[in-house]
Amino acid sequence: MKTKIFFTILAALPLVAGLSGCKSDDETQAKPAKEFLKVEGGDIEIRANEETKEVAITADCAWTVTYDGGDEADGGFGNKITVQPLKGNGNGVLVITTNQNTSMSDRNASIILTSDGGLKQKISVRQTSSDPGMTVTKKLYEFDAIPSASQLLTITSNTNWSITLPSGVDWIHLSQASGNSGSSAVEITCDEIQTDADRSATFTIQYGSNSTEIEVRQEGKTNITLSVTPYELPTFTPDGGTQIVKVQSNAAWRAFVPSSAQEWLHIEPASGVGNGEIRVKCDEHLDTTRDRITVLIVVAGSQNPQQADVFVQQSAAEVNTPGENDNPDPQLSRKK
Repeated sequence: MKTKIFFTILAALPLVAGLSGCKSDDETQAKPAKEFLKVEGGDIEIRANEETKEVAITADCAWTVTYDGGDEADGGFGNKITVQPLKGNGNGVLVITTNQNTSMSDRNASIILTSDGGLKQKISVRQTSSDPGMTVTKKLYEFDAIPSASQLLTITSNTNWSITLPSGVDWIHLSQASGNSGSSAVEITCDEIQTDADRSATFTIQYGSNSTEIEVRQEGKTNITLSVTPYELPTFTPDGGTQIVKVQSNAAWRAFVPSSAQEWLHIEPASGVGNGEIRVKCDEHLDTTRDRITVLIVVAGSQNPQQADVFVQQSAAEVNTPGENDNPDPQLSRKK
């Protein structure tokens, strides 16, 4: 009887072993907890004038950071972005550091968080574009009456720009009147001033929808000289004619005839710069009773004007008196 029971037990052992071998791997192996890795707020936006951004990480695992600033030519940060720390465990804070975005375009980078278990989280970083901006070396340029050299205006802008000179201002000259973003050097030159009065003008630099103004001042001459030759013209005959007055000056000058003589005396030109000549034309004089007399006036400067006068005279018309033997009418002679 005992022997029968023993064999019954032996026969049952393979069945027990088979039942034990049918358990799944899930029932026989410990299962790790699912990893959690997240950047609070998702993708990151940095303002144009912002240089540091802190971003919270929520995690229940160890993680590492890799990042790519992208190519600046394609709108990326290039090497102008850093991320710290590059690894951590559990919750943490990423500190993103860059410089201000002075360009008129957004720039982008990407950050990848990777857990020890291989879980990856990609975050896009975008820094917004800057408003149109410009800086200039200075806003006032001053020149002597006889400028010795040009002066340099350096324009730094994040957009294209252009310069507009006021209408009628032809004494200021610029080496260039437009440019692109970046730094540009503009040479400013001025013509020699031809008067003793100071002058100034303001030109505008337009960039985007904004503008800035640059003022240019030039002092007047302090040593204006003026002389004319001759100071008295030879007397014009009653038939009139033309004579020349020579002007010597280091400045601009103007000439005029008094209103009382403008009907019979004419000048050309009435103004000039530096040395020059004035043609004085006198009309025919028909009055037999008196000579015509006036003064041609030449003036240089305005603050402390220099004046030179030229005396002008024209003889009266000649009177034709018949002599005793003159007989203008033959009929009268015969009657006698």
